[in-house]
Amino acid sequence: MAMRKLMAGVAFVAAMTAAGSARADAFGGLWLTENGKAVVELTPCDGQSICGSIYWLREDAKQYDYMNPDAAARRKPLCGMKFMGGFRPDGLAAWEDGSIYKIDDGETYHAEMNINEDGTLHLRGHVGISLLGKSQTWTRVNPAQYKRCDAPTAAYDPALERQGASGGKPAGSVND
Repeated sequence: MAMRKLMAGVAFVAAMTAAGSARADAFGGLWLTENGKAVVELTPCDGQSICGSIYWLREDAKQYDYMNPDAAARRKPLCGMKFMGGFRPDGLAAWEDGSIYKIDDGETYHAEMNINEDGTLHLRGHVGISLLGKSQTWTRVNPAQYKRCDAPTAAYDPALERQGASGGKPAGSVND
């Protein structure tokens, strides 16, 4: 009897892991951001979660983490940077309780995402409640269309750095 309960428990855990992987697979892959300046790679991570990292950047997009509140991190190239994570499944078509680091302002927000009926990805970042946030629609793209970036295409420009203790966005921010 104890062996049957143990086997049933193992089968349940395996089924839940497979279900989580199936959900992650639906979201996994390459997604072009709404403004067309970056491609994000979504991959399963941390067991039952999804993470996102910069896969490709258009040449006119910022290449460094200029707005990071940590001055030492501002010279970090964006290529390959993980900026999304912690999502947990919410049914079969959505992920919630994640976080997204917004490169344009150096802040981290709560986030959730789901796949729309047309196959696009709806991503919502917010402070506190979802009502206080912004949404974007990302489009799935073919890896053959975008070469993975491996280094910045522009030199670091200190004039684009976050200014003063309160931060602030430099004029001409290219990732808006």
